[in-house]
Amino acid sequence: MSEAASAGDRLDSWKEIASYFGREVRTVQGWEKSEGLPVHRHQHARQGSVYAFRSELDAWQRTRQGHPEPPVEAATPRRRRWSGALLVAGSAALSVLIVSILVSRHPPAHAEGGTPSSIVVLPFLDLSPQKDQEYFSDGLTEEVIDALSRVPDLRVVARTTAFAFKGKAGDIRQIGRQLNVTAVLEGSVRKSGDELRVTAQLNRVADGTHLWSRTYDRHLRDVFAVQTEISQAISDQLRAGQIPHRELTGNLEAYRLYQEGRYLFNQFQPPDSDYKAIDRYQQAIRLDPNFAAAYSGVADAYAYLAENFVVAPRQVMPKAQSAAERAVALDENSAEAHTSLGIVKLDYERDPAGAEREFLRAIELNPGSGYTHHWYAHSLEAQGHLPEAMKEMRAALDLDPLDIPINWDVASELLWSGRYEEALQQARKAGELFPNVAVFPYMETEADYGKADWQAAHRTVDALRKRSPELASDPAFMGMFGVDAARQGRRAEAVEILGRLEALHRKQYVEPFLAIELCSVLKDDADLRLWVQRADEERSSMFVYLPMYRDLWRAQVAGPR
Repeated sequence: MSEAASAGDRLDSWKEIASYFGREVRTVQGWEKSEGLPVHRHQHARQGSVYAFRSELDAWQRTRQGHPEPPVEAATPRRRRWSGALLVAGSAALSVLIVSILVSRHPPAHAEGGTPSSIVVLPFLDLSPQKDQEYFSDGLTEEVIDALSRVPDLRVVARTTAFAFKGKAGDIRQIGRQLNVTAVLEGSVRKSGDELRVTAQLNRVADGTHLWSRTYDRHLRDVFAVQTEISQAISDQLRAGQIPHRELTGNLEAYRLYQEGRYLFNQFQPPDSDYKAIDRYQQAIRLDPNFAAAYSGVADAYAYLAENFVVAPRQVMPKAQSAAERAVALDENSAEAHTSLGIVKLDYERDPAGAEREFLRAIELNPGSGYTHHWYAHSLEAQGHLPEAMKEMRAALDLDPLDIPINWDVASELLWSGRYEEALQQARKAGELFPNVAVFPYMETEADYGKADWQAAHRTVDALRKRSPELASDPAFMGMFGVDAARQGRRAEAVEILGRLEALHRKQYVEPFLAIELCSVLKDDADLRLWVQRADEERSSMFVYLPMYRDLWRAQVAGPR
């Protein structure tokens, strides 16, 4: 391509290139270094004198993403019940267009030139020389999100949804409108030895203007001060208020290990990622025995080994309990610690009222945590307070619209309430957003069973079975396929599947809940009592929700009409 022939296609500076993408200069400079953004340099010109062609940038973006619109990968959900067992093999990708379908239920509340009142913090880029500080840049991003979410008058998009845009070349104005926020923060981190450079830029979504930007050149020991300064500067710009003071640890090496642990935990590759996270957290605790957040991390990692149906809860939840209690004892003002203890009280101690108190305390300390709001909703579910639980779960979804478990939790609550058509629509919408997550077809079948539409349910199950035949050997789907067989009148097949679950149980942990519905549909009272007893003895994390499911199954006709 000749320069003369493409003069109208050319962008003649880093500023113009960044403006073309709707991003800051350091962001696009990072793309050139790490992802081959096609930027040309003038020969013999001063350093930094560059140009680029719009057509080449467009081609790079299409090639990079494999889609005419920049896709957003579904970020790993932190609360993961069934997300391990019910994920179809392959990455779940969703386009920005589909994201806009999700958030279109809530019309944007942009102030055309007014003070922004809501924000998304995009993951900071790692511009370190060796590109080996991703855990550090992710950790910095999370700390800024956490600090801002503690300000009562500011709505902050939660981590899961914010990290869905990680590394994606999208216009911040479009991202902001899709997430119904009025401001977007982006930045970068360059860490080399003890030297630290952090850049941050706040942008108004309505017109794309820069509200604030700053570069911090500091020593690594100043990282906590930088986090606070960035968060307070953003809060000041948004006129949201004072950032509550929070100090995790004074030990930099312990903090580094904690960041690695959190990074591993969020990779969602159970059980390896959870055990590796526990190892890092425990190393951090050895360096700083008073590190409350590290104890909370240990508690969550052990709890999610049970949540993911990987290990029998009775084997790991006592360790989660001990760590969570220690975290609260060390820092009574830690929202994370109270949330961790609430999870233990709900799932293991079966004390939903006690769990509710912990979650309410966590929300008082961090009112913008979608993660805690959704756990609070679960404590309300377990007490039979469905209307209040649905309100809290919707609040969680508003804060974290791309969180997979929250989307299916909304569908579950609609099912338990007998609102089958609404549950069906919620499952279908979520299925469009997350086409490779098989829990949503499961939700569709449950809604169709509630409507006594056996054939529609069977079509959904049959399509899933054909799309992913390997799921027939997965315990989570064996129960689903068995229920379908029973409801279609193929009792012998359903009984054979129940027998396979029994055989598996002798070799590995099988979440009893996966067999209980099948026993209920088969009207096999003896096996039903056996699996319910196992759920009790093994301290199943699903046990507290059994009354709602029993009511649901009783409301469903046991066979085809």
